[in-house]
Amino acid sequence: MNFEELKKEIYQILGILRVYTKIPGKEPDLTEPVILKKGSTVGDVALSIHKDFAAKLRYAKIWGSGKFGGQMVKRDYLVSEGDVIELHI
Repeated sequence: MNFEELKKEIYQILGILRVYTKIPGKEPDLTEPVILKKGSTVGDVALSIHKDFAAKLRYAKIWGSGKFGGQMVKRDYLVSEGDVIELHI
């Protein structure tokens, strides 16, 4: 049995996605993802970390679904499975 494929199917059925956070100037933390519903935005990522992050968020940089690595995005940008997000407040 292919256990990894089963996990992917379960995530798709549940309608959730995993994104990872990154501290500016450091490597991303790929050990603890932020779990969100499909259709979530960068603002939702910030809110899931702390309400002050959501209130003070100026922009974010994203690796994964952006046009290029480290693309600057606003809080209404839709995140995708496996994105790495660097929040700037």
